[in-house]
Amino acid sequence: MRSKSKKITLGLCLIVLTTCLLCGCSGNPKNFTVGTMTITLTDTFKESKMSGFDAYFVSDDVSFSVKTENASDLEYQGYEIAGLKDYAKEICSLNGISTDKLVQRNNYYYFSNTQTVSGAKYTYLHCMLKEGNNYWICEFVCKHRSYDSLEKSMLQWADSITFDQQ
Repeated sequence: MRSKSKKITLGLCLIVLTTCLLCGCSGNPKNFTVGTMTITLTDTFKESKMSGFDAYFVSDDVSFSVKTENASDLEYQGYEIAGLKDYAKEICSLNGISTDKLVQRNNYYYFSNTQTVSGAKYTYLHCMLKEGNNYWICEFVCKHRSYDSLEKSMLQWADSITFDQQ
């Protein structure tokens, strides 16, 4: 009888472990702050540097980058952006993506696209947010073959983004 309960417990542990591995939910939650924005990723992410971005974080499976753009600067550059949706449409346009792929979720818009870089296929999840007079573009990148198993985690991370009130 005791052996049977040990087997059931072991089986349940294996199911939980397998589920975590398949969902990309390894690591413990960890907050990262960039300016007034905070996102909860996992402790598997490490801060790195990438030219053209305000912040760049990498893990074994996913990279995350952040870039802010001031609404006044965009207007000065000739962009006619009346709000977050217009900004998201502009980002789609700059990436050659149909705005039909644009999805609104919570307080942000997002879309995904796939590109081949140096012979390797990657999928990008672009999330656009607005806080005060600034637009934020947050990008998650992973190998294309891993995207389906990581998409849920990436969207949960995007959902965790908050801004400090200045």
